[in-house]
Amino acid sequence: MKKLLAAICSLAVLACGALAFAGCGDTIGIPDEEGYTIKIGYTEYAPMNYYEGGKFVGYDTEFAIKLCEDLGYNYEFVLLNNWATKVVDLEAGTIDLIWNGMTITDELKESILISDPYMTNQQVLVGTAENLAKYDSVESLANVGSIAYEMGSAAEALVGEIEGITTDQQIQSQSQSRALMEVGSGTAEVAVIDYTMALSMTGEGTSYADITYKDIGFAQEQYGIGARKSDSAFMEKLNEKIAEYKENGYLDELYQKYFVTEE
Repeated sequence: MKKLLAAICSLAVLACGALAFAGCGDTIGIPDEEGYTIKIGYTEYAPMNYYEGGKFVGYDTEFAIKLCEDLGYNYEFVLLNNWATKVVDLEAGTIDLIWNGMTITDELKESILISDPYMTNQQVLVGTAENLAKYDSVESLANVGSIAYEMGSAAEALVGEIEGITTDQQIQSQSQSRALMEVGSGTAEVAVIDYTMALSMTGEGTSYADITYKDIGFAQEQYGIGARKSDSAFMEKLNEKIAEYKENGYLDELYQKYFVTEE
């Protein structure tokens, strides 16, 4: 009898251990302790997160650093090779936050926590002036020869809603930067990217001097910061800081620094 009870107890311990291990993904979270290193997931593009003169800068870069320092956390920026897998990376613990000009969508809200909005954005069409002249509305893109966009982005969702665009016309890229490269190299006629990126990375004085952008009527969007649903306590503190930075003018200072050019 004692042997039988011992065996049952052993199986119970093993079962509990297995359950604890299986639930590890649910326990990943940002602890409420100073000195913890928050891993911030990003893709590289100006003016949000990019290198200039060997220094890592950008609107979201500075914003993230200030918030972490104000809350007593260390920080580490983790480059995401594929924006489409950002939620998987978050849930796996590879990153703690998605902080890179992420458009708030109902679909994302179902799987992760998203902060209060901190910036307004819009998708725009980029291409040569000659190619952009062919399109004056979202609906007119049904006749496009080829159109690039970032997988897993707001642009992909918008292109997918345009009646008449087939998969043969679409070029999927792992980042907005690569979608822009498709246009620059001529392998895509046009691309749909964030206005924030188009403003900074196209036109005179950039690597894409012959590329410009056009507003063809995509709706305005809001940027937010993504976290795991288990990090509701941290998200509350993050939202308090967003409200504070709006009130004291810090976010406006960042906008003036990275988006307003001196004439």
